[in-house]
This record gives sequence, C-alpha cells and structure tokens, in this order.
Amino acid sequence: MKKLLFFFLLGIASAEVGAQNVPSSITSTRVFATGAGVMGIFEGRCPCQELATLLKASVSAECFKTKWSLTLLQDPQTRQPTTYELDGSFYRANRRKGSWSIVQGTKNDPNTVVYQLESDNPDETVYLMKGDENVLFFLDKNKNLLVGNELFSYTLNRVERKIKTD
Repeated sequence: MKKLLFFFLLGIASAEVGAQNVPSSITSTRVFATGAGVMGIFEGRCPCQELATLLKASVSAECFKTKWSLTLLQDPQTRQPTTYELDGSFYRANRRKGSWSIVQGTKNDPNTVVYQLESDNPDETVYLMKGDENVLFFLDKNKNLLVGNELFSYTLNRVERKIKTD
C-alpha cells in the first residue's frame, strides 16, 4: 500500500512539474521575428570558456558567462527548417546566421532530436538537443551533452517576446 501511495504522489508531482515547463515572457525593445516563419526563440546563459573553445571564439580570461538568443526560422507552409540567427556574447558585432536542420541521434540515444546549426565554417557547427518543445541543450562536436557548473548550464529556454511600450 505504501508503494502504491508513493507512486501515486510521484505521478502527481511529475504532472505538476511538466505543467510548469512553459516559455517565459521577455520584455524587449529589440526587433524580433514573429509569425508562422518563426519556429522558436530561445535564450540562456552558459559558462564562457568552455563554449568559446567549442565555437573557436577568442575571449578574455575573465569571461565567465555568455548570454545567448537563438531564433530558429522555418518555412511557414511546410514547417521545415530554413535559417537561424544566433545573437550572443561572441557575436555582438554581428549576429551569426546560417542554415539549420533536424538530425537524429546522439551517442547515447539514436532517437533523440538534434538541431544542427551550420555556418560558413564547418568547424563551427553547433548541435542542440531538443529536451522538449521549450528546452534545448548544447552538445559537443561528438553530440555529447555539455555539463554546466554551479552557476550556469548549457541550456536554452523558449521565450515569448513582448514589445516594451514605455
């Protein structure tokens, strides 16, 4: 009976946690893409040095966090991936742009959905594992999850932008 009660309570707790995984609202004065051509906008803060190494970006030794905003665009009719814009600490002068695609599998799970972001330089391909509709996780070049530290993770969360009217 105790086991049954435990699993019942665990199921309720899991359902409540899943219900809370919704996009956060961000107020911004920055122009952003909207409409059926936008698959999603994701933001997050990540450890700096490790991600700089992965993306072959040069940063100062004092850099400890990076801020990211990723906009994934799609064909409005077919919903197939088209292009992306990655705005972040390493791309302040100009946003990184390129094409993206959906590929299957990681080393540990061949059925996992992975978003592959291409650039002009093939050494700078970025892999993001889809956790669910609202969460993406950075992967290394071998498609292994990147592990964060006590302050930051390698996670991007879906956001819904609201235009600042003040």
